[in-house]
Amino acid sequence: MALQALYRRYRPGCFAELRGQEPVVRALQNAVQQGRVGHAYLFSGPRGTGKTSTARILAKALNCTDLSSDGEPCGQCQSCLDIANNASYDLIELDAASNNKVDDVRDLISRVAMGSPGKAKVYVLDEVHMLTPGAENALLKTLEEPPDHVVFVLCTTEPHKVVPTIRSRTQHLEFNLIDGDVLADHARWVVEQAGLEVGDDAIDHAVHRGAGSARDTLSALDQIAAAGGVADRLDAVDAVIDALGGQDYGPAFVAVHDALRSGREPRIIGEAVLDRLRNAFLSAMGADLSHLTDAQQESARATAALIPPAGLTRALELLGTALVDMRQAPDPRVNLEVALGRLTRRDLDTDIAALLERVERLERHGPPASAGASDRDNPAPAAETSPTDRRTPGPTSGHERARAAIAQIQAKQSETEASSTAPAVQDSESEAAQSPDRSPRPTLGAVRAGTATATRTANPEGSEAVSTSETSTGAAETGEPLPSREEIVLAWGDTILASLSNKARVRFQVGRFLANDSHSAVFALPSQIQIDRCDEVREAVDDALQEHFGRPVPLRLAIDDDSTASPPDLQPVPSRPAHDEPEAIDPDELMDEETVAQEAISNLMAAFPDSELVSIEPPAAAVQPGSGQQGSGQ
Repeated sequence: MALQALYRRYRPGCFAELRGQEPVVRALQNAVQQGRVGHAYLFSGPRGTGKTSTARILAKALNCTDLSSDGEPCGQCQSCLDIANNASYDLIELDAASNNKVDDVRDLISRVAMGSPGKAKVYVLDEVHMLTPGAENALLKTLEEPPDHVVFVLCTTEPHKVVPTIRSRTQHLEFNLIDGDVLADHARWVVEQAGLEVGDDAIDHAVHRGAGSARDTLSALDQIAAAGGVADRLDAVDAVIDALGGQDYGPAFVAVHDALRSGREPRIIGEAVLDRLRNAFLSAMGADLSHLTDAQQESARATAALIPPAGLTRALELLGTALVDMRQAPDPRVNLEVALGRLTRRDLDTDIAALLERVERLERHGPPASAGASDRDNPAPAAETSPTDRRTPGPTSGHERARAAIAQIQAKQSETEASSTAPAVQDSESEAAQSPDRSPRPTLGAVRAGTATATRTANPEGSEAVSTSETSTGAAETGEPLPSREEIVLAWGDTILASLSNKARVRFQVGRFLANDSHSAVFALPSQIQIDRCDEVREAVDDALQEHFGRPVPLRLAIDDDSTASPPDLQPVPSRPAHDEPEAIDPDELMDEETVAQEAISNLMAAFPDSELVSIEPPAAAVQPGSGQQGSGQ
């Protein structure tokens, strides 16, 4: 005789032996005790949680000849013994998955009215959701009005597939997954009763394999007892979890490779990692983990502390997709290894979700202390801090940090360009000293405003010193350093240019900022005409710069040598949404025809640097004598 499986040998025989289903047990015991048992029940829940066993216990209680006061069957009378031995005519079990046709249900209905030796006849239809539509319709009438001695118990793992017409004719009792500590206690009791020699680690492994199902737990325990210990090794899973937390792909690939060589299937490894990550995600979200053992709950909390929620979500998504793709993959190992590579090496994954996970990691913990091989081989250079950065508090939000990083990179590029062009600048300065006519002259606007100083002052060596048209106090006078070119460019494109009046914005938006000199910020324009026109409204620009930086920023207007180049680093002026109120127009800011004409001439001069402006007088009109008509000039 073959050895009987543990889940059959230790199947619950009374309500007291059911584990983890207290609400269902209480409802049925009260119904039996008070004589209010319904004519039809629907038991739904995950597999192995006791649905069919509860139906058999209910059949015992309805036919027991020595029923206790609390509704428990005695288990000793002939009716209870016959039901336990599957020899009772009062209990009829039908597998609806294989007997799902109309003829099968009609045959069952034809025998419903027949009597039985006991007080009640219980029909158990397992997997009732597998019935065909015709079979369901054939069952409806009898299910609604069965004979007085007949009780229907319908069992299913998918209650949503049962048609509403059947659900409405039954009392629906839901079975839940059994908690991990309850399953562990039940497994220890079975081990003690069966005399098995297994340790606590084997019991924990069986409970983990069972995942809330009593039948699956006892099946796993039976397999462990037959194998003499835990057959599945979890070293690869632990190594993968540690690699995901430390972003180190080497140990993960080695562990997976060893597990695959030992005969484990890639899908089994992926499912084990996925289960561990899911428990960690539930722990991070504060979910109830009572269905896990104490050791599993501690492992879930440790994994949640090691991997941030964004990383857990990304890993669950990638591994889930890999497991689905393994079904049709020629080599399932490739899917698992590619998924692990994308999760443990940041340079292999450019997905938006991966980038967001990296940003979250930086915002929470800063750069990782131990990076992968790619980070070790290519260490990031340390960022240099400018005097302005030391005086101002550091950025707090993500976009401010990104902007600060971009500014630092641009500052380094500017320093490199300045160092490479320093000899050329020195040569140009020496040539300018020898050629006084080539030095910049004060702009027309500065002369009109009376703000320009003497443009040419003889020095003791006979050369000419050039002064700029500055309207604000210089950096040397205030003692504060000038903002860097990158800071000015970012502020100019973000806020300053948009805050200017229409006239000033039109005139200044064609220029760009060059590298600062020792006393002022240099703003380059394509031509001298545009410099003169910008000088007329530069007071508003000086005020805007001072208001933004909190100190005067001297501005020097100069001619841009590369007049056809577009101004770099300038972001477009943000356009006003269509639903906003229309902007009020200042009549003083409207440009007359002469201004528009000058603007057009300036744009043409900027487009053609070598062009000259020539005025052509119109020819005088000739009048013929005696005709009274004006002739055309030749």
